Parts: sequence; structure tokens; C-alpha cells
Amino acid sequence: MKNLQDFEEEIYKCSRCGLCQSVCPVFKATMNECAVSRGKFNILNGIIKGDLKMTDKVKSYLDLCTGCNACRDFCPSGIDAREIFIAAKQDFYSKNEISFGKKLINSYLLFKLSLLFSGIFGKVLKTFKINSFIKFFENILLKTGYLGKRLILFNSLFCFSVKNRIKTAKKNTLKTAIYFDGCFNKYIDNATKTAVVNILANSGITIVNKKFECCGVSHLHDGDLQGFKKLIKKNLQQLDVEYDYLITDCSSCNYVLKKYSQYDDSDNSKILGNKVVSALDLMKNLKFTANQKYTVAVHKPCHDNYDFIDVVKNIEGINFVEVDDFDKCCGFSGKFAIQNQNVSRTISRSRAQQYVDSGVDYIITTCPACLLGLNQGLAEIESQHKPIPINLFVFLSEYCWQSSI
Repeated sequence: MKNLQDFEEEIYKCSRCGLCQSVCPVFKATMNECAVSRGKFNILNGIIKGDLKMTDKVKSYLDLCTGCNACRDFCPSGIDAREIFIAAKQDFYSKNEISFGKKLINSYLLFKLSLLFSGIFGKVLKTFKINSFIKFFENILLKTGYLGKRLILFNSLFCFSVKNRIKTAKKNTLKTAIYFDGCFNKYIDNATKTAVVNILANSGITIVNKKFECCGVSHLHDGDLQGFKKLIKKNLQQLDVEYDYLITDCSSCNYVLKKYSQYDDSDNSKILGNKVVSALDLMKNLKFTANQKYTVAVHKPCHDNYDFIDVVKNIEGINFVEVDDFDKCCGFSGKFAIQNQNVSRTISRSRAQQYVDSGVDYIITTCPACLLGLNQGLAEIESQHKPIPINLFVFLSEYCWQSSI
């Protein structure tokens, strides 16, 4: 685990060419030099040399980043800016006294409570059909301003219902997989997990459920490594059975779980890193056919290293449209959307507009945060036809027939 000083050579490698400006979504939305990697590197270089101090202001500049790492992929020197910023934020927490108020706002307890109450409120919306009512009057709510748009965004979380079709357990078990629910399935809506279980019903895989905490992606990207390590320890304690896989349906969870061994040197974390798989990995022998002629596009999350686009393209009966910048950041990125609301909404709107212009029916993705980002952008746009963001596994389970290859 590196600290900021360990990245001195990496920061020095930056030629300040400014190519990162052309791909940074935050810079495009703000035109703020401190939003782009080279601007942050100038600040961090001053801190390493002792000319500057790691202050709240510096932390706010570091937070002005979605963590998409587009700059790394475009950088001539191949500098991993995201890892450097995480180390710099860790430096902030180690050198500064954090007030009780800030500790409370960043606490995992408050995070869990907010998710829990959101889930309860969502169940009320669905039970009394209020979500359908909000959807029907969406165009009117859009005209009410910020609060109306936020209500539409929240309501978008509860647009899909997936029924559990599994009545009896599969007897000829070949493999055992522990399911990592993730916060969205656990607290908000478990439609995605139910969809995955439905799809894998005849795969010969026994799915084991455990009481996991959050994967810790927000703590990691915020540089709160103390909080992140606590979550690692709690989650590793749940791996107390023999298992072949640990399944994830979220690209961010998949990405972070594989990084556990970088922050924890136990045998459990090393074993886990080799057993984490996307649910897609367990669907390679399945073929899907759409039950209608849908026109679809994909949005590739920043953390997704899986080629799920080919899975979508290979669905029989769909009309696939490749939208420009389908692999660019949606602008949500967890805490970034809370800390920098206006910037987040600007990025989301720009991304959503491209899908509106494409005329597709559905935008398929694999990240719950991206679903929020896309819906956030769509809530900013008035249009007669808006595509519907949907999780890949929900789409495969509810809008397709499946068979073995």
C-alpha cells in the first residue's frame, strides 16, 4: 500500500501536456484546471516538496474527480491518477484533525441508515403504486425544478420488478458460489440479484447468501483507508465456508473486492481475489433471445473490465445501436454526486442526451450507480421519447428467453 510520497516519481513523470483535459468529464463541465489531473499534480508536487500543505481546500480539489481514470488511458506516460489521488486523500486524513460533523457525514452508520430508509420509502412507493403515479406525471414534475427532478431520479430506482421463479433447489450441484449482494440489492431493491438467480437456476451452481457489508468503494476512493479496512475485515469474516466463486452483479463491487489483497495481507483476501467473478462469467453457455424487437444501446461503467457489450450484441432479435461515448463516465460516481451536485448533473445530462438523440428504447448497463447517473441526466431533459436505463441481468431475465448453447 503506497502513500503520497511513493508516487513522487509518477507525479514528476507528468509532462503537463494537458491531453487529460480532452477526456476529463469534470474539466469539460467546469473548465477548472484544478479538476484535471495535471492541475492536481501541480498541487501535489508542491505538497511533496513542502511548499504547500494538505488542507481542506486541497481535499476539495482532489474530490473534484469521478475516478473514471479516462486520463490514465489517454496519458502518454500511463500515469494512474486515481491511485495517486487515493493516496493523497489518505495523506489528508492522516495529517488533519477531522471534525465530529465531518466524521458523522462520512460515517458508515449514516450511509447504511440512508440506504435503509431509502429502501423502506421505495417499498412504500411500490406497495401503494405511487411509483407509477410519479412516472405518469413525470413531464409535469420536470417543470417543478430541482425537487421534482430528484423525485423522478429516486423513483427510477423502483421501476422494475423481478419475481423469483425458483421453486426448488438444483440437486446436481457442480459448484458453490457465495453471492455478494452489494448495497443496492441489500437495501434498495433486489431485482438484479433475483434476476441473476433466475438466470443461473439450471447452471448447477448452488448460491450461498452471507451477511456482507458494503464493498467499501466509497471509503477507498475517499482515501478513508481506516474505514475501508474495517469493511474488508468484516466481509472476509463471512467467507467461512468452502466456495468456488464469489459472484458479483455490480462492476464497482467486482473491481473493489479484487483489490482487497492490496490493503489486507491475510490468506483470505488473496484467495478471494482469485475467486471473485462477475455473474457474466457464469453465463457463458447461455444464449438469449429477446421477446420483442427492442432497440438497445449500452453504457459501459468506468469500473467494468468485462466485455458485456458482446453479450448484448449477441442477444437474438434486438436492434443494437452503438452510441458515441458509451464508455465515458455517467457523472454520478457515488459521493461525487453529493459533493459536486451541479457538476455531476451537467455530466449526466450530456451523457444522457446522446442516448436520447439515438432513439433507443433501453440503455443497458451493469452498475447501479450508472443507472442513477443516466436517470439523473434524463431527468434534466425534456423529450417526447426517453430511453429507459436498465440493468443487464434484469433485461436478460425479464425481456429475453434463455437456452443453452
